[in-house]
Amino acid sequence: MSLIEKMSVKIGRNAKLFLNVDEDKEQIIVYGAINLLQTIFAISWVIIAGLFFGVLYEALLFSITVSILRKYSGGAHASSPSHCIIIGTILAVASGIFIDKIFFKINILTAILISTACIVFAFIIVAKNAPVDSAKKPITNIELKKQFKKKSIIVLFIFSLIITILYALSTKYSALYYIKFIESIILGVLWQTITLTKSGTIFLSKVDFFLEHIYRKGQTL
Repeated sequence: MSLIEKMSVKIGRNAKLFLNVDEDKEQIIVYGAINLLQTIFAISWVIIAGLFFGVLYEALLFSITVSILRKYSGGAHASSPSHCIIIGTILAVASGIFIDKIFFKINILTAILISTACIVFAFIIVAKNAPVDSAKKPITNIELKKQFKKKSIIVLFIFSLIITILYALSTKYSALYYIKFIESIILGVLWQTITLTKSGTIFLSKVDFFLEHIYRKGQTL
């Protein structure tokens, strides 16, 4: 059991005694606590790592984009909240460094073409695969699945609109940081879309297995 899960279980037990609720409501509290603590820890680590590597805004925008789309589209999951935070932080910072050192320096027309291709790819994969649930929390309601797919597509439309506005602002005011915002959103959309595919699931499972191997090896030392 991870630290977040242990803390959430403790919160649930204390809430059960204080509020005098049954076990079903206790589990709801534990589930909510896990989500809340995971969000707090994830944002905190992204901020710390982003500041350390000098890519705070890029990393945060990447993470926010992933979180918003993931809320409705689902996607491949790590085996524990701690693994999810580690992977999310590494990806956010890596995307920020990639944008700052490479992507940001390419020709604006090339960046727009790449962004357009990523958005089109995202629409295709989301329309085909979303929502992708987990074995622990399967979505059995057909209507609910349709709603999540529809909301995922709406989110992509909103991101597309935001990107268009940012591009227009960058052209009008010649402010290059708008391009960084565009690229952060695009990479966030791209990664979240990849987690909806079989290849993305396999990749994430291998990374998750590697982290678990390191954790177990550390315990034996």
